Amino acid sequence: MSENKIDVDLTISEKKINLSLLKIFKDSLKLLKKTILPTLIFIFLLSLITAGLNLLFLTGSKWVIIEKSSAYEEILKLVELNTDYMLSEGENTLFWNYQALYWIILIFESSMRLIIPITLLILSTGKIYSLYYEDEDAPSSWIISITKPFNSGKRTMTSLFLIIIGSILITLGIIAVIFPGILIIYFGIFSIHSLIIDEKTGMETIRGGIYYVRGLFSKLIFILLISVFIPMYIQSLYLDPLKIFFGLTEKNSLLWINPTTHNYGMLYIYNFVDLFFRNILYFFVPVIYTVTFVQIRDVKLGFLSSKEKNVNTSKENSKNVITIELEKNQKHFNCPNCNKKLPSSARKCFKCKQLFDIRFK
Repeated sequence: MSENKIDVDLTISEKKINLSLLKIFKDSLKLLKKTILPTLIFIFLLSLITAGLNLLFLTGSKWVIIEKSSAYEEILKLVELNTDYMLSEGENTLFWNYQALYWIILIFESSMRLIIPITLLILSTGKIYSLYYEDEDAPSSWIISITKPFNSGKRTMTSLFLIIIGSILITLGIIAVIFPGILIIYFGIFSIHSLIIDEKTGMETIRGGIYYVRGLFSKLIFILLISVFIPMYIQSLYLDPLKIFFGLTEKNSLLWINPTTHNYGMLYIYNFVDLFFRNILYFFVPVIYTVTFVQIRDVKLGFLSSKEKNVNTSKENSKNVITIELEKNQKHFNCPNCNKKLPSSARKCFKCKQLFDIRFK
């Protein structure tokens, strides 16, 4: 679908956008009726897969931490009681190895929790976009939506970069002092849409994401608050009591990790319940992000400055600018070259790259 790629100059600033949060929420709620069941199925399946990865990669490492914790605490006590105490070679090795392994486990485990909502966005954005926006080139089925982010080597690498590196960077930002993590989420919020909808790849996806959020901090932070941060807070209230209700306590999980009493089945269930109920409240994320992206994109691509028009024209001087006359209340028109249906805000055809000068009667 490379001919559907949207080519915009991401370095140009644009006028202040009056984004209607009320319209975004209304459209998102309407769209949610068509997407909530597939979204919950995705969260369920991704939780099953991620719980298995946790079991595979973290079980042994967690036991090492538990096994070495007593010796590590003894070293801390010695240092606290005598600040001049010199650690032996063995104590020094244990001290630093313990800390390194502890932070690796913390970052890995926290990142795995974030992988689910990021992957959910990558898999579902294409189909949700097709349901919301009249674009014949958009994925017409969930299968196409799932496979599109991986239909070429470059797109696969970009998708994996957003999933893995994105989750790690957000984790590190939140662990640091929370605010850097919020900024990373904010500036990366539309990188996935830049990949799926604008069909950018590589670092262009990041530049595309930044382009769409510029000048909209107060509005987008409110959307992030509703879709991400409030669910995070609710999770902190109900998750532990819920796990205790099912008998999935932290004490039991330590028992199941112990090599002498391994119970991989219960440990897997513990990981799955933790991941599923952490992420189930993110069901609203795919629809509200996609609706917000489309509304921002239509405005930003519609109100091009004269400078931007000149830049685009000079880049594609082999193409003539076609004047299109529309009625004031007309929402769409067809490209004279390829007959693609376009929004009235479009100044360039997404498919054949024809430039337009839109005039309203």
